[in-house]
Amino acid sequence: MDNSAARSVLDALPTLILGLALALVGWLVFSVVIVELTDAITDDSSAYTSDVQECSSEPVQILFGQEVGKEVLLIAKMLSGVSSVRVLSAPGRDLSYVPDRLNLEVNGQRRIFAAFCG
Repeated sequence: MDNSAARSVLDALPTLILGLALALVGWLVFSVVIVELTDAITDDSSAYTSDVQECSSEPVQILFGQEVGKEVLLIAKMLSGVSSVRVLSAPGRDLSYVPDRLNLEVNGQRRIFAAFCG
């Protein structure tokens, strides 16, 4: 490696260290929020209901591929702005329509692959 390449690497090192430190702080904050949300959830189904009346399934797409669990259901509820969440494992069923409910379709491994309101 010549001197200019070594100098470029050394010049970029503080920026790389700062970026990694910020990523670590972000991950720690995210972890704390998830722990706090998890502690707030009970096994009671009322933990998944609220008075919010609008549903938007688009923001929930970031959860596609995630395994369904209490934390993921709470995050899906908050992202979509619904009063309840229903998990569906068999597509094509006759479903009742509830405007402020988010439906999450899951595969055999209980990973989310689709979301829709109703």
